[in-house]
Amino acid sequence: MAEHGTIIIGAGQAGYQTAAQLRVKGYTAPITLIGDEAHIPYQQPPLSKAYLKGELDGDRLPFRPENFYADKNIDLRLNERVEAITPSEKTITTAKGTLSYDSLVIATGGTPRQIPVPEPLAGKTYILKTRDDADALGQALSSAQRVAIVGAGFIGLEVAATAAQAGKDVTVYEMQDRILARVASPAVSAALEARHAAAGVDLRLNEGVDFANLEADVVLLGIGGMPVQELAESAGLTCDGGIVVDGHMRTSDPAIYAAGDCAKSPTPFWSDPIRLESVQNAIDQANLIADQLATTNDAPAYHAVPWFWSDQYEVKYQLAGLIPPSTSRVQAGEGTDGLAIYHFKDDTLVACETLGNGAEHMSARRLLEHGNAAVSPADIAEHGSLKAVFKARR
Repeated sequence: MAEHGTIIIGAGQAGYQTAAQLRVKGYTAPITLIGDEAHIPYQQPPLSKAYLKGELDGDRLPFRPENFYADKNIDLRLNERVEAITPSEKTITTAKGTLSYDSLVIATGGTPRQIPVPEPLAGKTYILKTRDDADALGQALSSAQRVAIVGAGFIGLEVAATAAQAGKDVTVYEMQDRILARVASPAVSAALEARHAAAGVDLRLNEGVDFANLEADVVLLGIGGMPVQELAESAGLTCDGGIVVDGHMRTSDPAIYAAGDCAKSPTPFWSDPIRLESVQNAIDQANLIADQLATTNDAPAYHAVPWFWSDQYEVKYQLAGLIPPSTSRVQAGEGTDGLAIYHFKDDTLVACETLGNGAEHMSARRLLEHGNAAVSPADIAEHGSLKAVFKARR
């Protein structure tokens, strides 16, 4: 047996989940979990919301207390950066030395895109990915009045809501003609735009940022993310807008797996391999890897239903499935309380968006999970919801 049975690079959601589930599933070989941050593995979703608001203490962010890792015989190495992977020798190298593995899991996540800003704004410009990012942004917001946010994706809009609720003057700049244009349907965008406007947020759509003339105390860049794949590339693994994996999360080297925001994988819910940035995806991919490493049984290929959420003010947006181009839509309800939008391709339900309608979101997830989307647009138009359709069929 190698010195370290399984090494996991990255101590975020996917890395933590892989390590924890390996022990749950009876894996007895050594596990080494390496993270480049000083903090024990923690949740990221609260960083733009409850944690940034000060409503969630830092000691409630970690997935598990520090003694969990010693109790489960997981060698947790913090503040340590992996410098190289050598697949031919099954080793990784850090500043502290070389470690060998039987299996390697790359869970390096994603990183926010950044763009150059003029020097006067450089000290006022922030990104948001890590706990340290959130601490720096929160400190800056505490004394700021004018906040400029570049990009109207989930992170940008969640921070916009947090800042607006704290009484800041918030302006959001978005190059597209609506917010969440890459993710949500026009009706969802319109409902959330109205909610932000009601909170006093100045939404500048179809508008880039003139940094030279921008007057702001704080600038947040929320313009999307990129996979952290440099280690994999240097090791000769196939990468293409993410570390390419098969349906079992294996890279082009069969002893190396990848999971989470850095991985580009096939899914039955999209025509081509895709990189998904979501907690659900990280957890489900990590669980699949743990199944394979901990047992000798052949695990089924990845088939989990993708789902996403975003909390803005009192509103919860949820999406079950993925929305491909050229779908037909049926809408039930309006506004931010009870809205549901059903997406169909060839009269088959492929996705469902909701605002303030968690029950319908769960109905859609269950339907998609069981591979039985035998609900037509006419069914929704007649009954008004999946729940009502199911009730009528009993």
